[in-house]
Amino acid sequence: LLEQVRVVDRKALHARRPALQSFRQPVTLSARLARTLRVHVGKLDRLLDLSGELSVARGRMTSLLLADELPSREELLAAHGESDRLYRDLQELILSARMVPIGPTFQQHHRTVRDVAASLGKQVRLALEGERTEVDTALVEHIRDPLLHMVRNALDHGIESPQARRERGKDPCGTLTLRAFHDAGNIVVEVSDDGGGLARARIVERGRQLGLVRGGDALSDEELYGLIFEPGFSTSSEVTDLSGRGVGMDVVRRNVEALRGSVDVRSEEGRGTTFSLRLPLTLAIIQGFQVGVAGDTYIVPLDAVVECLELPAGEERGETGCFALRGKPLPYLRLRDHFGVAGAPPVRENVLVVRQGASAAGIAVDELLGESQTVIKPLGSMLRGMAGVSGSSILGNGRVALILDVAALLRELTRRTGATSAAVRAEAG
Repeated sequence: LLEQVRVVDRKALHARRPALQSFRQPVTLSARLARTLRVHVGKLDRLLDLSGELSVARGRMTSLLLADELPSREELLAAHGESDRLYRDLQELILSARMVPIGPTFQQHHRTVRDVAASLGKQVRLALEGERTEVDTALVEHIRDPLLHMVRNALDHGIESPQARRERGKDPCGTLTLRAFHDAGNIVVEVSDDGGGLARARIVERGRQLGLVRGGDALSDEELYGLIFEPGFSTSSEVTDLSGRGVGMDVVRRNVEALRGSVDVRSEEGRGTTFSLRLPLTLAIIQGFQVGVAGDTYIVPLDAVVECLELPAGEERGETGCFALRGKPLPYLRLRDHFGVAGAPPVRENVLVVRQGASAAGIAVDELLGESQTVIKPLGSMLRGMAGVSGSSILGNGRVALILDVAALLRELTRRTGATSAAVRAEAG
């Protein structure tokens, strides 16, 4: 009887072997990249209701267009206004459905803090604030690497050893805080430590060694702290797995600016440092300001726009220039020359004053077209990596408009004019 059972088991195993082999197959790339999102049923019900209301609105518009008598302009505008309202409601609901709390992203760093602190011989506790703050699910994926770099940097450079903290009258166990909150339509993610702060003298010395600081330059806090984001910059004298290679903070700035965000640093020597990432709530739609150059349309993120004005008469032709705005120098970049657009320039050009952090500059264009809501589309392979362009959008007339990367344009302007950041930091307004 036992032998018969063994034979039956072997036959069953042989029959199941193809299925078992399928479990051993490696997971494909598409399966690994598959993403899921948990959405409340109430939002799905509301999506269904909106789709039904849109069908009714579309039917009304169709009946008006197919009527024997041509409808009046007021009737068409009323039908269009109703459809437009429903489309906006649908858009807002879809964007809210994509929002997820940032808490799980923060909690992943408990192990990072524990392991890195142990390897450095330090005692560090991790504090989390604003875990329920919601952000677009796509944005969460893009901030993981910058957040990891800043956490490791704070553990290595910021928080002192237990002995050094005792000598300064501090708790031997340092505190690293991850904080998130909403501010004026953006999400702000902060990495704060109660360590020794940024050493100004060491940063200046290293900047001079790399040729980033001249001997007589008097640097403001913003200019000084901006040096740590330069490629190859490191104040560590030894190369380890965590520091000394000059790789990390420049990656943070590059990745954050690619998300149309900015990085801000606040530090007090002996008290600690705070890195703040200011990011848009969503990467799909932005409020933009359209400008025209030789018949082509370009879009500038509206939150970077300060004001619009005419370029003063008598300005020399060239890709870059500078003029006085309310008694202060404002360098500007002529978009026509930057992209090599053919054709004769207009008699009078306009300037869009933009700001990134505390740095301001002008972008000279042919005409100002006004505000618009912009749906962001990725760049094609031919334009990917082009300096000064971060994305594209399709206009109402079917043409493609490029979305400008303000941070990259400001860096290009500074490089071409040779101006220091103090000259570029004009108080516009």
